[in-house]
Amino acid sequence: MQSAHSSGEQQISIFGQVAEPEQRTATKAQFAEILGVSRGRISQLIKEGLPTLGNGRVDIKLGKAWYVANTSATKRKSLAEDVPLTPKGELERIKAELAKLELERELGNIIDKHAAQKVIFERARAERDAWMGWASRAASTLSAELGSDPRETYAILDRLVRDHLADLAQTPLEDLANV
Repeated sequence: MQSAHSSGEQQISIFGQVAEPEQRTATKAQFAEILGVSRGRISQLIKEGLPTLGNGRVDIKLGKAWYVANTSATKRKSLAEDVPLTPKGELERIKAELAKLELERELGNIIDKHAAQKVIFERARAERDAWMGWASRAASTLSAELGSDPRETYAILDRLVRDHLADLAQTPLEDLANV
């Protein structure tokens, strides 16, 4: 078993699996991936003052902190949650999310919850009314074919349809898919 204190080597856990040491520095390409930006943008940031080590690598914690402090929240990609945003940065993030939601709504990718509920309610009401009307329309045809009293046939159909609609109203939506 290797020593957990040897630098630059992989560490072996007590379960025999190789545990990767925590990466503290990154190449420009790796840091670009961490931030979600291009390599060219990292070069621009270095020219603007992003701290680098002597070997050209970037200290990840210092680099993230510098990036948050020196770039606008609307211009930067989201970082790991370990770097807190300033209140102004959080406000900018929220405004950007709201703008994105508004655009999605205008494109028709999302709809208003209350409008959807209203449409669903109206559709359910129309279907209920259609079923109730069907009992009335079908009763005369059914009684003529069976030679039964139209009023009794209607009363039976009306009761059966109402019972069925009441059962459907009590059935959870998940169970309706299996009906």
